[in-house]
Amino acid sequence: MSVSQSKINAIRLVGGLSVLDFLNTCDGRRPGTGLTAVVDKLSCLEDILHWYLHAGLVGADEHRGFSRLAEQSALQQVSAFRQLIDFREALYQLLLPVALGNGVDERLLEALNEQLVKTAPERVLIATPFGVIWHWRACDSLPAMTASLIGRVAVQAAALLTGPDLLRLKACAAPNCDWLFVDLSKNGRRRWCQMNVCGSREKARRWGG
Repeated sequence: MSVSQSKINAIRLVGGLSVLDFLNTCDGRRPGTGLTAVVDKLSCLEDILHWYLHAGLVGADEHRGFSRLAEQSALQQVSAFRQLIDFREALYQLLLPVALGNGVDERLLEALNEQLVKTAPERVLIATPFGVIWHWRACDSLPAMTASLIGRVAVQAAALLTGPDLLRLKACAAPNCDWLFVDLSKNGRRRWCQMNVCGSREKARRWGG
């Protein structure tokens, strides 16, 4: 395992949905927190591909194929990386207000709609012994791969916005965290993205104060 992949595998997946874990790969964007700088854990396309494998959004064979495509298209890597990061940031700006109990920005919602349309050709229905399921086409170019990667989180974002989990979407209550998560606790009163990190830190701060 490469150093880059080991670094990405250390990123915690606590959002409850892969799309939220994708948003949580960057810190410092939410106004009003104690975070004073934006720190992105994904610095290149290779990092993103490792993260998608880490989060289970691509399989091992896909990851190898995508890595080969990226290596063969070095001049397009920066553009692909920028598209994925720009989409991540647009999704964060769309979902953060909802997590804070506010409405949906229709402009950002339209941007999500546009990506759902653009990436739809990469998604097909296939028959399996367990029934018909959605599947992502094999990619033969970097643009197709980029669309496939964007599509996987776009579909999850759409399902979140139209499903019952939207009522459980929250932003971490810790003053120095801006992560989002789905509260799957029985009483629906979870406040922190991670009780053993943000929760413990906040309780220690209050106790010390």
